[in-house]
Parts: sequence; structure tokens; C-alpha cells
Amino acid sequence: MIDPRTAARVEAARAELEAGFTTEQWAVGRVLCPAGEKCVMGTAMPYLFVPKKTGQLPMHRGFLGKACDGAHKKPTTPPLQLRPSA
Repeated sequence: MIDPRTAARVEAARAELEAGFTTEQWAVGRVLCPAGEKCVMGTAMPYLFVPKKTGQLPMHRGFLGKACDGAHKKPTTPPLQLRPSA
């Protein structure tokens, strides 16, 4: 079972990513999979992708080879940008 404090931190981080902000420089310009929590790449933290030139996400598959429902679709969240400092 997941510790409630850990679950709260994960949810807060997910909400920040869905709003389009990050604290990590490497994540700037990346987008979330539009499949959300159903993405086959992971459930604890969403995977971030660099969109292709067409604006769509690259193909991504789970461990068993099943293609994600969000593959080859346009993202529904804005590209991430650095969170403004307080």
C-alpha cells in the first residue's frame, strides 16, 4: 500500500505537470501523454515525451508490447515550462 504522504506528493506533482509547469530544466518543452493515467508507460508518475514535428506523440508501448492509446495523438496539455520562482 502507498503511504498517504507519498500519494499526496505524487498527485501534487501530477497536477503541476497537467497545468504545464515543471521545476526540472530537462522537462521543458515536453508534453504528457493524452492517455493520462491509462498510459502503458507508467502510473506512478506520467511519462513525458518530445512531440514529433507533426505535433503528435511518438509511438510508445508497455512492457508486454501493447501500444498506448495516446501514441500518435496530439497532446492535450501545453508544453512544459519552468515554474516561475516565488
